[in-house]
Amino acid sequence: MKKMKNNNINKTGLIIGAFCLIMVSCKAPSLTPTEKIELPKFYMDRETDSTTISSMSWKTFFPDTLLQSYIAEALNNNHSFLQTIERISIARSQVRVGKGALLPDLSLGIDGGVQRFGEYTMDGVGNSTTNTPDLEKDKHIPDPYRNFNLGLNFQWEADIWGKLTDKKRSTVSRWMQSVEAMRLARTLLISEVGTHYFELIGLDKQRYVLREAILTARDAYNLTDELMKEGEVTRLSVDQFRSRRLKLEEMLLANEQQISEKERAIATLLGRLPFKVKRVSFETACSYEFPTDAGIPSQLLQYRPDIKAAELELLASKSDVSAARKAFFPSIVIGGNGGFNAFDLDKWFTAPASLVYNLGAGITAPIFKQNTIRALWNDAKSQQRIALLGYHDTVLKAYEEVLNLITASSQMHQRKKLKEEESRIHHRSIYNANEMFKVGFAGYLDVLSADERFLDCELERIALNVESCKLHIMLYRALGGGSN
Repeated sequence: MKKMKNNNINKTGLIIGAFCLIMVSCKAPSLTPTEKIELPKFYMDRETDSTTISSMSWKTFFPDTLLQSYIAEALNNNHSFLQTIERISIARSQVRVGKGALLPDLSLGIDGGVQRFGEYTMDGVGNSTTNTPDLEKDKHIPDPYRNFNLGLNFQWEADIWGKLTDKKRSTVSRWMQSVEAMRLARTLLISEVGTHYFELIGLDKQRYVLREAILTARDAYNLTDELMKEGEVTRLSVDQFRSRRLKLEEMLLANEQQISEKERAIATLLGRLPFKVKRVSFETACSYEFPTDAGIPSQLLQYRPDIKAAELELLASKSDVSAARKAFFPSIVIGGNGGFNAFDLDKWFTAPASLVYNLGAGITAPIFKQNTIRALWNDAKSQQRIALLGYHDTVLKAYEEVLNLITASSQMHQRKKLKEEESRIHHRSIYNANEMFKVGFAGYLDVLSADERFLDCELERIALNVESCKLHIMLYRALGGGSN
């Protein structure tokens, strides 16, 4: 009796020891807290309200109806953008997989077969001795042996620690991240179409200026050619004006090539073959008044898709770390099956005689895989730190981008005003130089210099106005406009 009692004590000790070993082996490291980044309350230390163009529809932001139609077509047909939308479906499928991991794995199976055992085998001898006369005849094991089975099988891992829930949260965050990637692609596409459109309008105006300059250069060449015949100027003067005209004609050809390339670029963004892009005049485009309300820096966290995507990646990595930590804990798996099983087809669905079932549960804990689990845990922590640094980097770069665009926009009005005044002065210089040249008070170099300075100034003025339109578009994009 005493010996039996000691055996019971030993068994209890073994069980307690095994349980302690499992608990020790499952001890998990603690989680590392994350940190948030704080932005200034206002841009450039100037107090502003929360009104922002971020929430403005692109149809409201862009007053040009032609441009609106091109943007709408691009959003429907751009191949890269449509690929981004498809990636959302892939991420959504992963969410379904994550949710399914929380549910029991349930399957229905049906099978049948026949088997003959050899007479000099253990199964064959056992079956022959089982079929005794006192056993009911319908329970005799047939030879060959037939087996028919229909049943449900299930297996379920109990999520008592929340490991599977953490994995599901991770996949949900990454699915939402793919949605933000689509929103980012959307606002980039809108801004790209708008930028190309206004660049094309600027090229149109430059072409007009170059054509006018070529006409002026031809007139100057014809005039000097007549003066050379009269002996008032040399061949050098004539050649200078002719070379000037040839240079302008080459610039015009390059400009027309740029126009063709820009039209093809717009067609590609719209997902179609090259076509003649309709657009408004340069003067009409310059008359547009774009809203410039930037709001406050904290709104970047709400509207910028890349910031929200980085934040979701941070949340996903946090869930990954939590799941990796819980891999140290034991897993509890419940499983079983039940159904109808018989060797006689007529008795297959006889209840309860042919009913079978089994139910069980098991607990498994990592003991010798500690190094592997710890390595995965360390990897997850490193990924979380990378995600945190990426989030901070994205926020800071977004703030810097918006601040630079606000600064550039605030100076643009003065720059355009100065360039307009410069253009007027150069235009007056051309008139004076030509008049003085005709009466012999200025040389041909003065005329050429005045023409070149005016042309350069005009091309710069056009480029500056196009840049002004592009700045408004870039600010709209940088603030997260057009993403919804």
